[in-house]
Amino acid sequence: MEMKLYDILFDYASRLAFNTVYGAVIRDEKNQTKNQKKILKSLLNKIQKTQFWSDFKFDKICISENIYSDFCKNIPIFEYKDFRDYIELAKEKENIIRPWKIRKFSASSWTTWNKKHIPVTNEAMKSTTKVWAYMFAEILRWYKWIHFLRGDFFPLTWTIQEDNGSYKVWDVSALILLERRWATASRYSLPKSVLLNPSWEDKIKVVYEEINENRENTMVWVTSWAYEILIYIESKDKKKFEKLVKNMELIIWWWVDVAPYMHYFNKYNIKYMWAYNASEGYFGYQDIINYDNSDWDAPYKLLTNHGIFYEFLELNSDNFDDEWNVKKSAKAKPIREINQNDIWKKFALVITTNAWLVRYLIWDVISFVDEKLRFKIVWRTRQSINLKWEELMETHVNSVIEKLSKDGVNITYYTIWPDSEDWPTRHEWVIELEKKSDLSDKDLTEKIDSYLQEINPDYKAKRKNDMLLKMPIIHIVKKWTFYDRLKSKNKLWSQVKVPKLSHKRVNLDEILKMK
Repeated sequence: MEMKLYDILFDYASRLAFNTVYGAVIRDEKNQTKNQKKILKSLLNKIQKTQFWSDFKFDKICISENIYSDFCKNIPIFEYKDFRDYIELAKEKENIIRPWKIRKFSASSWTTWNKKHIPVTNEAMKSTTKVWAYMFAEILRWYKWIHFLRGDFFPLTWTIQEDNGSYKVWDVSALILLERRWATASRYSLPKSVLLNPSWEDKIKVVYEEINENRENTMVWVTSWAYEILIYIESKDKKKFEKLVKNMELIIWWWVDVAPYMHYFNKYNIKYMWAYNASEGYFGYQDIINYDNSDWDAPYKLLTNHGIFYEFLELNSDNFDDEWNVKKSAKAKPIREINQNDIWKKFALVITTNAWLVRYLIWDVISFVDEKLRFKIVWRTRQSINLKWEELMETHVNSVIEKLSKDGVNITYYTIWPDSEDWPTRHEWVIELEKKSDLSDKDLTEKIDSYLQEINPDYKAKRKNDMLLKMPIIHIVKKWTFYDRLKSKNKLWSQVKVPKLSHKRVNLDEILKMK
């Protein structure tokens, strides 16, 4: 009886919260430009007493009517390697990039195995909480669920990597979920000791033992983690797995594209929502379903009132050189300058955040799809192949994977690079399949090549008569090869990734040695 009363009260509170939060969502959509200007002024006002401010000597920027123009004139666009010295100083001293000491940093992959440490502040964490509130309001609007928060909330985080007393370096998943002081934290299905366990193999076993398949479960996982966990449970106990997926309310995906796993999740009718976040902050989430009859390909709502000021750097020869280095003459656009003519153009994201990154290029490339500034993630500028101007991007490969899944070929992991810089050259793929395909290697190669030509006209033009690109080479590796590769390097955590597309073969030949 007590539970019934609790459920009624919880549902009532959820409805009130939905009405309040969704009203804020609508207001933000109507005031994108105004909110962005307000955020920039606020951020700049707070760093006037920092070393960063004095180094760039822009004394009057906050009282100027041309705040954005002054901002661009005084501060260049930074990559992590340019901003790293400030971050390292901020670990030891206050007033470097923020008026106070920064005591938390999130760890994220920079190149194939290297790490970058991104500042995390209370302001940034509050913005994250606000994003989650917006997302839950959207979920309730989508599916009319009021009961989904009553079940178990099943996050899977990573760990604290470094703690010297003065500061901590966390994996971003641990920061986002374990630092929350909100309703879902009391519903975590696993204790912190398990959530922070650095051993993936130990953690996956505990998840299998502890997860209650008879309860409604809401999961927040990296896409590849969710897939591996579900595969593991299915292999151990088919009945438990079937009950689990039947009662699973929602999976919220992070970071890793769902396309290679979509067939698996759709097979069990698992509802999902994509959140677009990184160590640097939350940038968007999916706010509509059944977009062009494809949930996985739905665009993201741009979060314009959550502590981040955005600039958009168009991908063209005026802004980038041939090796994707930003030119000194590069000119970015703020939101107020984005118009109908910019729809479907490719823009690299430049952000200034309340974690005190300033004009920071994160290398994610997006394209706006409508006048409400919904967008799709197109590719990462340094995870692409454009050796012969074929402009091969992750979005192209994901479309190929979707088409192959309809042919019964399910690719779970892959990496691609040019086999040489010769004329002509070819792309060389290493793929891991969920199960052995009925197609011969030759037929699979021809299908991949055919689908790429259908999807990417630049690739098709370069393939004509084998003039610039020859038929790709496809290597199929046994299941768990990518997992074993990370394990052999002691890199079994989500923030370390093998590049999906690269111009360089660094470390990747080792994958073939494990074939």
